[in-house]
Amino acid sequence: MRVLLDTNIIIHRENKIITNYSVAHFFRWLDKLKFDKLIHHVSRNEIKRYINDNPNESIVFKLDAYEEIKTSVSLADEVKKTISIDDKNENDRVDTILLNEVYVGRVDLLITEDKRLRNKAIKLNIGNKVLSINAFLLYVTNEHPELIEYKMLAVKKEIIGNININDIFFDSLRNTYPEFNKWFARKCNENAYVCQDDFGHILGFLYLKTEDQNENYSHLNPIFIPKKRLKIGTFKVDATGFRLGERFIKIIFDNALERNVDEVYVTLYENREELVTLSNLLSKWGFEKYGINNKTKETVLVKQMKQYDYKLKVMQNFPNLIYNKNKYILPIKPEYHTSLIPDSILKNENENDFLAKTPYRYALQKVYISFSYERNIYPGDILLFYRTGVSGNAKYTSVITSLAIIDEVISDFVTKEEFFKHCQNRSIFTKEELENMWKYNRSNLLVVKFIFVKSLNNKVILKFLWDNNIIYYKKGPRPFTRINNNQFDLILKESNTDFSKYWR
Repeated sequence: MRVLLDTNIIIHRENKIITNYSVAHFFRWLDKLKFDKLIHHVSRNEIKRYINDNPNESIVFKLDAYEEIKTSVSLADEVKKTISIDDKNENDRVDTILLNEVYVGRVDLLITEDKRLRNKAIKLNIGNKVLSINAFLLYVTNEHPELIEYKMLAVKKEIIGNININDIFFDSLRNTYPEFNKWFARKCNENAYVCQDDFGHILGFLYLKTEDQNENYSHLNPIFIPKKRLKIGTFKVDATGFRLGERFIKIIFDNALERNVDEVYVTLYENREELVTLSNLLSKWGFEKYGINNKTKETVLVKQMKQYDYKLKVMQNFPNLIYNKNKYILPIKPEYHTSLIPDSILKNENENDFLAKTPYRYALQKVYISFSYERNIYPGDILLFYRTGVSGNAKYTSVITSLAIIDEVISDFVTKEEFFKHCQNRSIFTKEELENMWKYNRSNLLVVKFIFVKSLNNKVILKFLWDNNIIYYKKGPRPFTRINNNQFDLILKESNTDFSKYWR
């Protein structure tokens, strides 16, 4: 496969100081897959204009490591009509030339961190061939799971003093906040959440701070009214091809519920691609722009924790849930259960069998694919996942393990591409399995996107469901077995799990 690299990717890679581990990770994947790394001659000229002061250390001298496209092909008519007509400067002209290389088929992919460039590709209907680093990594880790170089990406709570401040992961934070190292040193006895790969590289960092009603917010415009809040003090996640950002979002919400805060907020710049990506992720989960930090000119984003806004989607309201919704028991086979919901691993399962080598295990929003005839399922409805047990001893080994909320229900797919778009990287099924579903079952496919809420403290066995007339004796629940509020409450009581903080 021929992969064309935008100027910003080359500059990131060849800088003396690598400030983005995702870039190094991206190039390792190119090498493992033996993809051709290409640079366009117009990008070489663009880099020459970017050049640093010392010609011996110039990025230009490192460009021979890439195969150069030495000629430009005439712009396709559609490119002229859709894109080049709006070109206003030399940068726009370069972008058009690069997109044209993809459009006419001289290269297979273009990798860029320029969102504007990717939006232009969408206008040309080649958005699937013009990818960010993160989108590329998602693609290759899904297509080639056997080449993933680490067993897992563990997110754990750690004392800040034990975390390596010299890791290149923190360089972008140091560049943005000159006092970062001093701040880090002052927080040495506090806890943060950190994610590292098997080689010790830091891929994610999250520091949270609880603020009470007496906190001084005079530097914010508009000023916060007194409330108990959770501040996201520092939050950064590198692109890995896994949905680590969502894993950290879950940690933020869990802490917000545990600390019983009214709001969660964060201040961040939006002047770099990684920060725009982070801002978009937070917005997706219900953070809204509130104002400005007058001192730093950062944007302030706020998430409400004690109210449900019916104008927003389920995902944007999460973890705020509505109790008065339909409730279902959903059976899932053991071989799929813990892979899809690793937080609900049973005590008799080997955790090493479920090390997170696939994106869907980190995703907070996941996909369940069903062929059930039940179609009266709606966003906001509540799921209780039921792990089927051992034949002959089902009444003790079949258990309800966890609770989830339905985010979206999709059926009647027109194209296979539409079906794959909704399912890949968030479901437990391989590309081949999805292909077979489309080939043999497309007429009754039901895709249910759900958000994992919480594991039950005590798993509820099938015998309890029988004894309390929730499920017919000697039977197990069918897909989307509906239960009433009293039965639901009885199950939660038996599980010794409190969900009161979620209900609105």
